[in-house]
Amino acid sequence: MMNDYVVVDDVGDFSYYPSETAMLDDLEYVDEAACIVDRAGHDYRLTMDSDRHLRLGPSLGTVEFNWLRQAWANNQRRNMQSHPLQRFYPTTLEALLSGLFEMLYLEHAGRTSGAPWILEADGEVTHPATLQEVNSLLAHSDHLERVTVHDPFGHDYQPIRHAGHRFFLPTAGSVYYVEVPGRFKRTSVHH
Repeated sequence: MMNDYVVVDDVGDFSYYPSETAMLDDLEYVDEAACIVDRAGHDYRLTMDSDRHLRLGPSLGTVEFNWLRQAWANNQRRNMQSHPLQRFYPTTLEALLSGLFEMLYLEHAGRTSGAPWILEADGEVTHPATLQEVNSLLAHSDHLERVTVHDPFGHDYQPIRHAGHRFFLPTAGSVYYVEVPGRFKRTSVHH
């Protein structure tokens, strides 16, 4: 199991950190993190040691499921460009944590060591390494309805372009990825 964390900051934004060290190096003050969650769902806060350095405090127990789910939904709506992966609504803490860690990792960290992304457009299959590469490949596509995207964790998405300003070109808006039931044709990569 990885020792990575998701931090909900004092304004409700979510960030992924691959390690405790990376998190502590990035955060600046004790109350900056409203909630720190590990993959097991343990809830933490920041403290200071005797030398006034930030430290991860002891677990406060299991994170409150309904609060975390609502905070994540609010953050996704508020920051859709930062969180373009839109998965099915989680009904358990385990599903919420799994999805949260996977999506934030894919959106921020990029490459996975395992399976690649799979992008199928009009029967042509490509294997971009990161979500950013998927975005680049779809940036000027006119027909996203003919595209299916499969992430490295096994989720299928229909890309949808969010219309920008009405005077912009149709391909100028941001692309979001809405999870769909497993309809991807796994012809070239097996899990």
